Amino acid sequence: MDIRKIFSIGKKYEISTKIREVPVKTNLTLKWIDEKSKLLGFSWDRCILRGAFLPKNDVYIKLGSEYAKGKVISSSSELVIESKEVVNEVPGYVRRRYVRVETDPSNPVYAYLKFENLTVRGFVKDISEAGVGTLLHRNEVEVQNLLELLHKSANKLVDITVELPKYGKVHAKGHVRNIVVGEEDVYVRVGFETEFTKEDREKVRKYVLERQQEIIKSIRML
Repeated sequence: MDIRKIFSIGKKYEISTKIREVPVKTNLTLKWIDEKSKLLGFSWDRCILRGAFLPKNDVYIKLGSEYAKGKVISSSSELVIESKEVVNEVPGYVRRRYVRVETDPSNPVYAYLKFENLTVRGFVKDISEAGVGTLLHRNEVEVQNLLELLHKSANKLVDITVELPKYGKVHAKGHVRNIVVGEEDVYVRVGFETEFTKEDREKVRKYVLERQQEIIKSIRML
């Protein structure tokens, strides 16, 4: 990939990333190009969302109908990105119909998953009006039994009750979308596509918007 044919010094580019599941965009001017290392140096100008562009974070640079996918190398006096490849697909977090946010670890959100004759409590990792990501302790016997049942069952429809801070309990039927072993094999993350009632969806929307504002505020303070 010849990045000098793709990028132009002095031109402004829209760069997007996500932090705690919240999508963040900014427009920055390209200052320099290191063709050999495929590095791009952008001026921060007056960007107030620097805290979202942390080293090792994936980023997408808009190129008309395409995107250059890259990784943040440095974000101190300027933003340095290693350009990886040009892709046609819009980043997943940009395509989402509903905003997703990570929950606040200092104010945990709990979920109760009921499947057949088992009920397991887990932590909500992230949530939107259309989905819930839960973390379950892998070594708990009840969790192991639940995962075994889910793997064997063709109908992976789970009853979910989420306890939202301030807004109370919300209920949903959740279709299992993915099951992923977390860091150090301590947690298993189970992702659900959910169907909330209209009333409960409104509670989730309020929580998500409030949490989104908290995350954006924390970024601006970095």
